[in-house]
Amino acid sequence: MNYELPERPAAGKRRAPRPAPDVNVDPVDSSPDLGAKNHSAKPFTPPQKIVRVPFSNRLSENTMDTLARVKAEMKIPIYEAIEMAVAEKWAEFERNK
Repeated sequence: MNYELPERPAAGKRRAPRPAPDVNVDPVDSSPDLGAKNHSAKPFTPPQKIVRVPFSNRLSENTMDTLARVKAEMKIPIYEAIEMAVAEKWAEFERNK
């Protein structure tokens, strides 16, 4: 083994780190500029999360072809097409009614 390693090449001139633009600003004394305050606006309410559970089942080729065509022509996901079909066919069994 050769234990004689070549010298490191010169690294060149390094730049010193730049301070942050707000280095001299006290965060307690400053407040963010939020623009004009609109008091008539409704408060933000997060959207209701729809819980979805995994679903896997075997379908006939005809059903899969139909779902693929619905997805392509109506531009909706397959799970949405299935949910719509089930809701239309068996609405009377819906839990939230």
